[in-house]
Amino acid sequence: MRYAKHTDLLAGRSVWIIRIDNDFTGDLTLLISKVSEAITPAMPGNHIGAGAAMDEIIPAQPGIRFIINGGFSHYRKDFYDWPHQDFQVGDPVGVVKIRDHYYEDFRDIQGYGFFVQNEKRAPWRIIRYADLNKTEKYVLGCTPLLIWNSEALALTVEKMQPLAQGTITPPSILAHGLQNHPRTAIGIQGRELVFVMVEGEGCTLPELQHIGLQLELDAFLNLDGGGSSQFRLWDGTQYIKNAVSPEDEKRVLGHVLILFDESLK
Repeated sequence: MRYAKHTDLLAGRSVWIIRIDNDFTGDLTLLISKVSEAITPAMPGNHIGAGAAMDEIIPAQPGIRFIINGGFSHYRKDFYDWPHQDFQVGDPVGVVKIRDHYYEDFRDIQGYGFFVQNEKRAPWRIIRYADLNKTEKYVLGCTPLLIWNSEALALTVEKMQPLAQGTITPPSILAHGLQNHPRTAIGIQGRELVFVMVEGEGCTLPELQHIGLQLELDAFLNLDGGGSSQFRLWDGTQYIKNAVSPEDEKRVLGHVLILFDESLK
């Protein structure tokens, strides 16, 4: 695992780049977990034990090397009971909060990407909706997919116009795309997973896409933004973390990606 904080990728703003070998045949395991389930451990699918915020999770789960907010929707067959929609595993739905602005997306497959794993210890992949196999063991659905086959995908300006505060407006959750917010994203480059975190004042979605192009990523998927954009990384002596406002230190994160030492679990 390699990491660095850059100020040369985006007009002097701080951008964290964390690289992890996309090969989990050893003791390290990367998994998706739903943090909010940790508050009620009796719920099925609770992977990570106690804790709701990152600094509460880490002491309760020995061996965490890296934890980062994973975005919108972790799909597990016959798991969620959402009466307001006919949900099936793999359907692209998600809710994201960017500060006080809420946006919701119902089955808008344009621009949707998925971070998936066929089976435990297999390499992770970024795929399009059309390529989604609903037998994948782990599926994390996010939007927008910024880069595919090393080429930038179109970001529709009309879908990135700001909406009124507190409004839930389907079908697009790109309406924060022209605003500066902290951003979390994941890319693939050859045999590496590349996590990108823009902290502080953040950036727009087109600027985030430009970072991925500078890094020459094969695929690049936006995960989340705002105060949810957080990570903790063990450097051998302490946990490094990105700059987060005091109001977000105790934020309960819906979904996270966790790299941990399975031999200590």
